[in-house]
Amino acid sequence: MKKLILSSIFFSAIFNAQVGIATASPSRTLDVNGDLRVRTTTDKSTDSNYNKVIVADANGQLDAWDKNSLLATIQELAVENKKIVYFSNSPNIGSVMNCGKMEFRYETGPLPQMRLLTPANTTLYYTRILRANSNVNSFTTPNSVSSNLTAVFTTANNWITLDTVYTNNSLGEYYITYPGDTNLYRVTFLARNMNASNLFYTMVCEKF
Repeated sequence: MKKLILSSIFFSAIFNAQVGIATASPSRTLDVNGDLRVRTTTDKSTDSNYNKVIVADANGQLDAWDKNSLLATIQELAVENKKIVYFSNSPNIGSVMNCGKMEFRYETGPLPQMRLLTPANTTLYYTRILRANSNVNSFTTPNSVSSNLTAVFTTANNWITLDTVYTNNSLGEYYITYPGDTNLYRVTFLARNMNASNLFYTMVCEKF
């Protein structure tokens, strides 16, 4: 019986552009009205030649999605949290934190800086909240809030300083949006004096 069915499918495939299994009205080259089972698969996660992911629409039609495009889409939608902490007597410009489409560092000063992971001609908008340390070693109410600030990038992709007035023992919060990106980025910089020769440098990025 199985041979008869397979033979019917074979000869039908020769004379027809579309073949149906359990359907008399196939809408694709092979249209299966039922479940599909594959008994054996091989892990190809490390094989660069396997760069497509099988996807299906609501009607069960199978097609492919480029793996890199799929990963980029997932990354865009995913909530992300990054943190870098280090002790030093001065900022380490090589200590860079990647977050979403951007990366951040301390420049000498210390100055909070940002650039793009992928160079582009674009303008980013952000709001800055700066809090200064008080005499009782706690942060005061915001010393300053500045909105609608811009970071204008070119394909040269130089580092841009987010805050030229930032000083040690201040907490700087930056709320950043990227054109065409539905995420909001909150980036926090804190450079705190620990003793006469060492500072505690912190960078935190939250992508919502």
